[in-house]
Amino acid sequence: MSVRDSVKALADLGFTNLEAEIYAFLLQESPATGYRIAQAIGKPAANTYKAIQTLEQKGAVIVEDGVSRMCRAVSSEELLSRLTREFETKRISAMASLTALNNPTADERIYQIRSRDQVFQRAREMLAEAKQVALGILPGRFVKELAEDLLKATARSVDIALKSDQAVRIEGVEAVPDAIDGRAITTLHLVVDGEQTLLATFDTSGTLSHAVWTRSPMLAVAHHEGLANELCLTVVSERIEEGAGPKRLARALGSIRHSSTTSGFAKLKS
Repeated sequence: MSVRDSVKALADLGFTNLEAEIYAFLLQESPATGYRIAQAIGKPAANTYKAIQTLEQKGAVIVEDGVSRMCRAVSSEELLSRLTREFETKRISAMASLTALNNPTADERIYQIRSRDQVFQRAREMLAEAKQVALGILPGRFVKELAEDLLKATARSVDIALKSDQAVRIEGVEAVPDAIDGRAITTLHLVVDGEQTLLATFDTSGTLSHAVWTRSPMLAVAHHEGLANELCLTVVSERIEEGAGPKRLARALGSIRHSSTTSGFAKLKS
């Protein structure tokens, strides 16, 4: 990694560009005086001295307690470990404060999601909230991103059935292979308990094209019914190709997960 990349990485962690340049220089040239640092990175001495003081407060550098005031960078491992601990402490504090402000209200609006990461975070939260059943279509390339969350949901006895264009081997998850050979699925669709639904489309490179999410029971129940039928018919199609008899076909048809059993359907009726 170049010095420029290192400076950018530190800037992404909240360091100013000057602080990042000083720290990157000291990792290579410790110890050095503030004047030597300013000369090396081509910055005004006064600004450099001030940035060194800030870095000292952040625990990124240590300064000699003497006349020369030689500066040394702490190791990157030590710095990043401390930053991680500080972030975790702040995260826990923020979670406690923000949770106290939460005031959930019934909201059946449809929201657009612009970020790929936010799509998967929303899917994880949906699986974490699942109590009864989760149905979905999951592109094989994304299975690993949600595997742990799917496994946690099945451990809570959530009934999960997914259709995918690749093999899905997650304990407790019913995986239905896509019926059309060689077709890459580019849509992620997840419905939980007939209460909320997530629909996202991606291009062939995996870049998010469009995504929406809603807690509308009406839409979630409709999506649940559509997915339940699609999953069931895919299984029935496979059984027919295998030459299954009437009893096996009847069992396949009888396995359909009707939306009328979901909590979302109950909310529609209330």
